[in-house]
Amino acid sequence: MRLVYSFPHRLVTTCLQMRITKLVLALIVILCMTLLLGQQSIAQEPNLRYELGKRVQRYELLWETSTPEVRAASTATMERAVQEFFSFNLSGAAKSLDAAWLSMQKEPSDFQRSAASLSVSAPPVIDANQAKLELHLMSIYPAPNADWLNSTSLELTLTPISEPNATKPQTKTVDLSSRTSAASQLPLLIEWELDKREAAEFELTAILVQNELRAPIVGTRVSFLTDRQPRIQAVTDWLENNKRTAKTSSLCTARMLGKQLQLADRGKGSECDLPLDSWLSEFESIAFSRPEKRPTSPSGQWQVLTDGKAEQVVRMHVPASSPEKPTLIFAFHGAGGSENMFFETYGAGRLIELAKARNWFVVCPRQPLTGLTLSAATMLPMIETELGVSFDRVFLVGHSMGAAQAIEQVSKSQDRITAVAAIGGGGNPRRTEAFEKIPFYVAAGERDFGKGGAKRLADSLKAFGCQVKYAEYPDVEHLTIVQACLDELFVFLERSK
Repeated sequence: MRLVYSFPHRLVTTCLQMRITKLVLALIVILCMTLLLGQQSIAQEPNLRYELGKRVQRYELLWETSTPEVRAASTATMERAVQEFFSFNLSGAAKSLDAAWLSMQKEPSDFQRSAASLSVSAPPVIDANQAKLELHLMSIYPAPNADWLNSTSLELTLTPISEPNATKPQTKTVDLSSRTSAASQLPLLIEWELDKREAAEFELTAILVQNELRAPIVGTRVSFLTDRQPRIQAVTDWLENNKRTAKTSSLCTARMLGKQLQLADRGKGSECDLPLDSWLSEFESIAFSRPEKRPTSPSGQWQVLTDGKAEQVVRMHVPASSPEKPTLIFAFHGAGGSENMFFETYGAGRLIELAKARNWFVVCPRQPLTGLTLSAATMLPMIETELGVSFDRVFLVGHSMGAAQAIEQVSKSQDRITAVAAIGGGGNPRRTEAFEKIPFYVAAGERDFGKGGAKRLADSLKAFGCQVKYAEYPDVEHLTIVQACLDELFVFLERSK
């Protein structure tokens, strides 16, 4: 995933909780954006936002299966990773994330630590008929052992994700010791002569091997497209010819998909693995045949909602079959994140898995520091029309800045909200009848810097006479709190009527 957060979180929380003037807030936004854009330009090679997301994922997957004692051993290092991220030290944050992941393993070797610092990059899209795939083995931060390449090989596997029965996995072993023995020579170019294959989406995995030791390193995803050049050119032509087309959600969605496809065709990576082969087919379906309803994807459905003026990007999980009484979760991410957070991280997408198990819908809106462009109240009827459902229950779930957003949305959507969860953050609620009727779940980690805001929120809601459940999790910091509370959160949601 190529995201996480990108703004100093204490500043964001303070801005949302204090009644400051619009001018001061605007100046803060401009300052934060200037810092962020400067960091992005520095981090073009490698794509550090993507690398951070992948490292968060593998930490969260291991955290999920570890004992409380093992989890607790990683907390201080995760706190450091979050602090470095908010200081715009992305490579340092990646190193701390890896250290937290390694701390949950039994006596990791220097070889494993060196492998953790590596990544394999590939172009996001290539033509299905292309015979050669060019990869780069790179280091995200300096490895602890400069001689780790000695007697080392790299095992690569290219496995189809879409159309898995049409193409067999392909493998390649590269003798790295014959290339160079100095890690400072990275990145290394690896050329792979591919066998014939079908157009599909492929997962590229990599394992570093040294004698009897094997260590997985971060891989990536590649989309192999049929007739790539003429189809991408058609995308470019359509975007050029539809700059002033009247705004509808479907056309706005086509623009978003088309622009991302253009970037991918130029070799520009995104913040997470995107189903680009599906996106191209979806773009063509919207742009050239105007279907009434677009197909859904196993990895979620991206949509741009619009009221004709403002546009709101969302990523949705849509159940394969709609239940008799449909349930919807609006999930609001933290500062500097995106609509992909709850799908890719926060427990490696576990909120989506828990929703799938219950046949619930999930909508994750993208929100910058300035907030949503469309309110939940505005989006709700649009989504119901798009999906052809009428939701029986509507839950709001938010993390950090998203927790404050969830609280803000209560008064705007008071007639439809069933329950609200604020995780690792707070807000500044204004007492209305809506708050008195809705149950709230508020959670924070014991070592979560958002704990103070969460406690203040819980106290304010109790003073309003609200039904509030406050939960605090030991040895949990600001990022992991979402994953830590999900089981209890879903019990709370299920009991809310």
